[in-house]
Amino acid sequence: MDATPRATSPRPLRVLVVDDHPALRAGLQGLIGGEPDLECVEALAGAEELHDAVRSLRPSVLVLDYALGREDGLSACFRLKQLARPPGVILYSAYVDDVFAVPAAMAQADAIVSKTAPAAELLAAIRRVAAGVEQPPALDPELMEAASARLLAEDLPIAGMLLGRTPVRDIGDVLGLTAGEVRACALRIIGRLQAGHRTPDAGGQAAAPI
Repeated sequence: MDATPRATSPRPLRVLVVDDHPALRAGLQGLIGGEPDLECVEALAGAEELHDAVRSLRPSVLVLDYALGREDGLSACFRLKQLARPPGVILYSAYVDDVFAVPAAMAQADAIVSKTAPAAELLAAIRRVAAGVEQPPALDPELMEAASARLLAEDLPIAGMLLGRTPVRDIGDVLGLTAGEVRACALRIIGRLQAGHRTPDAGGQAAAPI
């Protein structure tokens, strides 16, 4: 009798989808579920149950729409990244450009992918983020300077450290602030950089130019 243990297949990467457009949500479920190494563990329409879902389902990667009705994907991303064991987060939006990259970096997104990109690009991003391969958005120096001009002077040190992916607790230690104060300031910064005229996003949603 052959006692050689059988090789077991690696467990699929667990992916959580958040998109408030039903057709896009269903499409992402089908796309991810059709990959042998990926599993869509849940597809949510909004951010209301997001934190509970992340804690209970333990996804490796979150594909997060930017436009989520009451809460934008950037703020939701930042809040998720403050968890003790955060998932990788891919911001998925029809409005993806060099300008969007600045607040996305401050929100500590692991990657950004356009909804107009080929499906293979999103699948590749999921696998890279799950593997811990850093894919931070490329930042244009001129756009970073323009973004800084929209912020209060007291917010600039925090903004700079957020861009450097400095942990919130470490930012607080440097500036003599509590972690809660840093988080509140970070969300205010992200909000200021999103303020402006809104343009239609995929599925009839609204995405804000920075």
